[in-house]
Amino acid sequence: MTVTIAPLNEREFFAWYGLFAEYAENAGVVMTDEQVMRVFTALQAPGAHGAVAHDESGAVVGFVHALPFERLLQGDSGLQIEDLFVGPAQRGEGVGTALIEHVRSAAESSQRPLLRWTAKADDAATKALQEKFADAAGGWVLQTVPVA
Repeated sequence: MTVTIAPLNEREFFAWYGLFAEYAENAGVVMTDEQVMRVFTALQAPGAHGAVAHDESGAVVGFVHALPFERLLQGDSGLQIEDLFVGPAQRGEGVGTALIEHVRSAAESSQRPLLRWTAKADDAATKALQEKFADAAGGWVLQTVPVA
């Protein structure tokens, strides 16, 4: 499949929203309109990176959301992929790879030497995609600590 990656913008909102709602549902998250608008607005902020993948017909078939993070010890910053989703019918067609390559290129052009993202341990497809790009997390393990 040939895909075209484009920045997420207002023209793409409803197509993106459909996929984002499916992504949230698959994650067991109930999204309110306020939350959706908060995400969309955050992706328009300077340094944030939202992109969508279009198939040959122009339909939006996937998205990626990435936000900058500071690396204090190194004195630089990287991009953190917060969300990556490809519609079920397009999985295994290279869409996820194209979206990651797009974010990696954005990180490189903004002089950010690191791209990272997390996945559930039991998500085999995402883990395989990570292994295609990653160096075993550089030897680091990310833990999540609930606050409330």
